[in-house]
Amino acid sequence: MSTIASWAVIAGLTAARGFEDGTGAVLRALPLAIGLGLLAWLVFWHPRVEVSDEGVTMVNPLRTVTVPWAALINVETQYSLTLVTPHGRYRAWAAPGPGRHQVLTAGNDELTGMPRTARDARGAVAIGDLPGAPSGHVAGIVRRRWEHLAENEQLPIGVADDTPVVTHWNRVAIVLLALALLGVVVVALT
Repeated sequence: MSTIASWAVIAGLTAARGFEDGTGAVLRALPLAIGLGLLAWLVFWHPRVEVSDEGVTMVNPLRTVTVPWAALINVETQYSLTLVTPHGRYRAWAAPGPGRHQVLTAGNDELTGMPRTARDARGAVAIGDLPGAPSGHVAGIVRRRWEHLAENEQLPIGVADDTPVVTHWNRVAIVLLALALLGVVVVALT
């Protein structure tokens, strides 16, 4: 929804520019409009977290990270879903922590059925693990799958250090953003 709203605002501003200053103004505004539209798509629509039998894939705006189950050593939710491995900490753009209002209105009924790995030694649950928050919801899915694999002895033990985490940059998006920025600079200098 945020992507479509952003596109509507960008299109409206570009059209208004055309109504005020003509077709030439619209053509000069296009590189900025395209760049902002792409940025809105990358930030609001593109990010996601995919949980599969192989592991967890976090598609962030400019980078995709795949964490195999064997490499995972902890799941955190302080500011967003964060997968911890011996190789580093990887945050999911698509699973942010809860907002202030959600924290204030959370009740005990939300805490039933949470995976045991979501609780600390005292049985307390971190704010980011609230099931209504994107971070808590996705962390619950990840933890349940991880627990299931461990309980059914489908998860190799002691190989986290040797299991690589796969990351790759979204080169197409980076190139398109760079071209849009170059277009904005060219228009500004002419």
